[in-house]
Amino acid sequence: MKHFSIATQRVTNRRCVNARGFTLVEMLATLAVLIILTSLAAASMNATVSNNRIYATQTEFLASLALARSEAARRGVNVVLSATAPVTGNAFAGGWSVWVDLDGNGSFDSSTEPVLRSHEAIPSSILVGDGTTTTIGFTPMGFLSQNGAVEIKVCAADGAVAGYDIVIQPNGMVDVADVAAHVAPCT
Repeated sequence: MKHFSIATQRVTNRRCVNARGFTLVEMLATLAVLIILTSLAAASMNATVSNNRIYATQTEFLASLALARSEAARRGVNVVLSATAPVTGNAFAGGWSVWVDLDGNGSFDSSTEPVLRSHEAIPSSILVGDGTTTTIGFTPMGFLSQNGAVEIKVCAADGAVAGYDIVIQPNGMVDVADVAAHVAPCT
């Protein structure tokens, strides 16, 4: 019995001596694969974050449009969604406000006309607008106060990811269409 246990002990010691871990080449190969996978995941994550920001912006803009329309009908007066600090080519980038147009003149009077909702400026990587429209008004019947439909785009500034085309019909109804990346109006 003693002889068997000594032989077993020698085999066990030999296994421990041979099992030293990874070689430098194995470790570098593993790190190279890990770096490649991480860089692929990071690129994919950037596109996902951009898509989520654009989706959130169009959802917030639609919520502001819905508020303006419903408040116009509820209060029986004109309600306006207007760009807070219009930027050329990106009218709503500086933010927007929904306010009650008590005197019906279409211009905001801070001393008498209440603001129902304000939205802060959005990142410059997102375009909101059509380049010319800075106000969207609704009548007490919920119709647009402008003549004809209003089209607003919500897109990435570089057009690299998909965006949205929002059309407000003269009857006040809103249509939203997905726009593929690098396709008009998101080019």
